[in-house]
Order: sequence, then structure tokens, then C-alpha cells
Amino acid sequence: MAIKILHAGWESWCGLSRAARLLIINALAFNLGFYMMMPYLAHHMGSGLELAGWAVGLVMGMRVFSQQGLFLLGGILGDRLGYRAAIIGGCLIRSGGFALLGWAEQLPVLLLAAFLTGFAGALFTPCAQAYLAEECPHPAQRQQAFALHNLASEAGMLLGPLLGLWLTQSSYALTGWVSGGVFLLLTGLQWHYLPPHRSAVPHPREKVWQQWRTILRNRAFLCFTIFSAAYGVLFHQLYLSIPAYIHSQQQSASLLGSVFTVTALIGVLLQLPASLWVQRSLGVARGMGLGLACMGCSYLLISWLAAWPVLAVLSQAVLFSLGSILCYPLFSARLPHYAVPGLLASHYGFYASVGGVVALLSNLLIGLCLGASGTTPPEWIWYVLATCGLVAGCALYRQVGREIAEVPTPQRSPA
Repeated sequence: MAIKILHAGWESWCGLSRAARLLIINALAFNLGFYMMMPYLAHHMGSGLELAGWAVGLVMGMRVFSQQGLFLLGGILGDRLGYRAAIIGGCLIRSGGFALLGWAEQLPVLLLAAFLTGFAGALFTPCAQAYLAEECPHPAQRQQAFALHNLASEAGMLLGPLLGLWLTQSSYALTGWVSGGVFLLLTGLQWHYLPPHRSAVPHPREKVWQQWRTILRNRAFLCFTIFSAAYGVLFHQLYLSIPAYIHSQQQSASLLGSVFTVTALIGVLLQLPASLWVQRSLGVARGMGLGLACMGCSYLLISWLAAWPVLAVLSQAVLFSLGSILCYPLFSARLPHYAVPGLLASHYGFYASVGGVVALLSNLLIGLCLGASGTTPPEWIWYVLATCGLVAGCALYRQVGREIAEVPTPQRSPA
């Protein structure tokens, strides 16, 4: 069975264009460089630079805002300037941003570095997704490409913190230089090996506000975006509610590290089998619905297994990850179905920006409800998260299933 899965994955890889393969390799390198630095940034600023808590939060918030808030701008620039130019520019900017982030000691310089790293992500992420989607026009091939893309991302997420921990023991500045060097190398690779994207649709000539109006009038796309935003709500609780619960149970911080290790390992080991299951029998609509439902219901295990906190947390991480690998690649693969020709990167950027805003607002609301540090999170939070996953999963199953059923094709993926 494992040999068949690996063979199918290898066939999918061989069937991709040179550009698509490079974009998947980029996903590994992007997360390797990113997670080499970011998990240790807050500790570096607080303990190493002795910045106040508000200053640490300001720098971290600047990075998140400059990325999540500018995804739409990055997508628009990609549609107008070309995907290749935006990807190369983003890699180059992040190279300088990470090197500066490791070297900086003053708050204004740290804020500048945080902005550069965030804006770089907003520039290359939607453009890389749009480029990969257009390199794989057939839906089945696109699903496999984004599954491989997610597998590579998870591998980078797994390896990055380990390499970063080893480097940071010497110097955080060294970590910054190495991470910046990774993105500088990526800049050179894109320049030499990523071919200019040849779209059948010319770059948009309408004004930016007209592009926004076009996107906002696309009702099916807006519904898909809002329902899919539940993924971000559920995902970010791994960084908010789960750490709060672990702290309230007086468990070691290593338990939180185990959560991220488990999620990354499941992504690396089971992404291909999950994607093959979706493609061959489960179907896109059921894959999205079941995936979000599993992610949401995973939080119920925190309540139901409260007598065994370690088991509760690790079980939640396993079920959450199984749901994530089912649905996450499908979102990116499905989005081109709704995009207006010539505005694909703008749609990816809008989709990511909405997801970021929804995740930010949900974090604020849930954070207010978590209570004082060290107190057990209210039990109803786990039920609210489960409801969020179930409702969004059912809504996506109905919408996507209906759309697939309306396509007049003799060979149709099961809903």
C-alpha cells in the first residue's frame, strides 16, 4: 500500500511542469526559512534585547498585519506585474527583512524589519498559489499539486524550528543571516529557473477599485471565502486556546512542542494518502466538509478527556491534523473555479486577507473569554469551536457539492 502511494505521488510529481515543481520546492524553503526564525523571535526580543512586553507585541503584530492585511495588494500587484516578478521581489525583500530582524536591536529597526518580512509574504504567497494553479489547469492535477505543496510546507515547518534552535544557541543574528540567505538563494533560483508566466488572459487594465468591485460582486466566491475562513479560526487556536489550556493544567511547555511536531509529522506522512482518498472515492465537497468537521470536533476532546490533559491535547492534535490534511489543499485547488480571468492572484489575495481578518477577530474575542493567565479556559469555548467547524463544513459541502453536480461532465468527482 505504501509503495503504491509513493508511486502515485512520484507520478504526480513527474507530471508537473518545471515551474510547478519549483513552486513546490519553494514551499519547503519558504517554511524552512520562516520557522527557523519566528518561533524564537518573541523570546529573543524579551530575554535577549530586554524589550517591554508591549514592544514585543507591537513587533509581532506589525509582522502579522503587514502580511495578512496586504495579501490583496500583493495579489493585485501579481496580476498587473506578473507572477514571476512578484515572487522574485518577495523573496528578495524577505531576505533583507530576516537578516535585518536578526541584527536589529532598536525598536524602530525591528518594526521596519517586521514590516518587510510581512509584506514580502503578502507579495509572493498569492502569486505563487496563482502560478501553481494556472500551471495545473485540470482539477485533479491541481488537487495533487496543492497536496504536494502542503506536504512540502509541513516538512519545512517541521525542520525549520529544529535548525533555528541549533543556530539560535549561538546567536539570533546568525539565525537571521542564515534565514535571509535561504531567501536570497531562492531569489536566485526564481531568477534563473522560474519561467515568465504565459497567461492566456492579458494583465488587467481596469482600475484597482474596479477590480475590487468585480471580486465583491462574485457571490459564490464570497460565500466560499467566508466558509473557508473557519479553517483559520480553528487553526489559530493551536497558538491561543491550546497553549492557555496547557498552561492551566500546569503541563510543561514541551507538550505544546509535541502538538506542533505531531501536526507536522501527520502532514508529511499522511498528506498523499489523504489526497488520493479524496480524489478516488471521497470527493472534493465531502473532503472539505469532513475535514473542517474533524478540525472543529477535535476541540471537543479537550473537554471529554479533561481527566487526562496530556492525552486530551495529543488526541486533539491528531484529529485536528487529519482534518487539516483532508481539506486544506482543496481550498487552494478549488479557488480558481470562482476567479475572474486575469484576476486569479487578486482572488487568492482577497481570500487570504479575509481569512486573516476573521482569524484576528476570533482571536480577540476568544482571548477575552479565556480569563486570567493560568485559569482553565471555559468549557463552552471547545463547543463553540466544534460548532464553527461543523457549520462551515456543512455549508461548504452543500455549496461545492451543488456546483460540482451542475457541471455537465460524464466523469465527475463524487460530491
